[in-house]
Amino acid sequence: MFIILCIKTKSSSIHGTKINALKNDKMINKHYKGNTMKIAYVITSMGVGGAEIITIDIANHMLDKGNEVLILYLAGQNLNQHRINKGIKVVGLNIQKNPFSFAKSLFKAKKIFKNFQPDIVHSNMYHANIFSRILRIFYRFKYLICSEHNCRIGIGIIYRVRLIIYRITQTLSDLDTNVSQEAVELFLKYKAFNKNKSLCMYNGIDLKNFYPNNKTRRGIREIYKFTEDEFIFLNVGRLTLAKDQKNLIDAFALLSKEQKNIRLIIVGKGDLEQEIKNFAAQKNVSNLVIFAGNIRNVQDYYNSSDVFVLSSAWEGFGIVIAEAMACALPIITTDAGGTRELLNNEQFVVPIRNTLALYLKMKYMCSLTKKQRDEIGTRNLNRSKLFNIDSIASKWLSIYNALENNNFNIANYTKE
Repeated sequence: MFIILCIKTKSSSIHGTKINALKNDKMINKHYKGNTMKIAYVITSMGVGGAEIITIDIANHMLDKGNEVLILYLAGQNLNQHRINKGIKVVGLNIQKNPFSFAKSLFKAKKIFKNFQPDIVHSNMYHANIFSRILRIFYRFKYLICSEHNCRIGIGIIYRVRLIIYRITQTLSDLDTNVSQEAVELFLKYKAFNKNKSLCMYNGIDLKNFYPNNKTRRGIREIYKFTEDEFIFLNVGRLTLAKDQKNLIDAFALLSKEQKNIRLIIVGKGDLEQEIKNFAAQKNVSNLVIFAGNIRNVQDYYNSSDVFVLSSAWEGFGIVIAEAMACALPIITTDAGGTRELLNNEQFVVPIRNTLALYLKMKYMCSLTKKQRDEIGTRNLNRSKLFNIDSIASKWLSIYNALENNNFNIANYTKE
């Protein structure tokens, strides 16, 4: 409560004086030559979710362009060290759920930033966005971009409170983004975003890692002793309420009564893992469902499967859809956030939490010939090129440079 009151009384004056003044403050030195910059990424955690992966991918690209890069994460363990280029400094704050720890972490982050002196601070996900905005009250860094990665940032009263806090702290950021146009419009509707400084910025994938590869198809099938005739549905995502794998298992169980050669692989782990496994047992499909856990060679699983299914109750972007498209897979998705926008094929979008609709679409996929599925996969492959990480990173770099050179015009990025 203290934090919210502090922002309400200070945010307007800060944005009008401190933040604008610091952009021309002679006390702030230039830390780059030419177009190189010091860029700090702040993120809530370093787990294995889509937001973490895209943040790391963008950070790696910025380092490759000659920029100096720092990643600051608020809590938890770093499960992505193998993804991060060695030239990037990574620091964890280990924030605990109490005010003392929060205040201590603000002081620590201030010290880190004072030493690093970033030209651009780019925060990602709700907690990191609010933390970075509050930090800006106590340490005057030049530019702050806040990127949300979902249209749902909580459930019930938590969701509404978080939208209000976004609105209260709105003046403390220079640019706010979300990962689908639908999500941006939702945040604008609830005044969590300001239309004059809000953008849709899609997530990207590395097409050097995700591409059709028939050689890996047999290898994964041999691991699980699947024959070439067995029809594999694949789901990739954390085992959480948002991903709604129970809905998928329910639909799969219905289909298994008619189709005897089908299998389901679920890649990922999460808080609901045991509950979902128990649900599969209740539906008598435990022998047909593989829980693969967290794996690093997820592209091999895409290439070994016949159809990708996203069953989420809500999503931001749905990076796994882009990955599956890049591997030329036919895809079924629920209408969860930005997924419809991403897939761009109404025929294979079903309502959320609608087991019957999902079952019928999965049944339809089974009825298609391999040639027909391949044609769908080829269309998806062509669309995946829109989400090439190289193009997305170049757009971010353009935004950073425009901000740093004081000639950023949001209209240049909303025409696309």
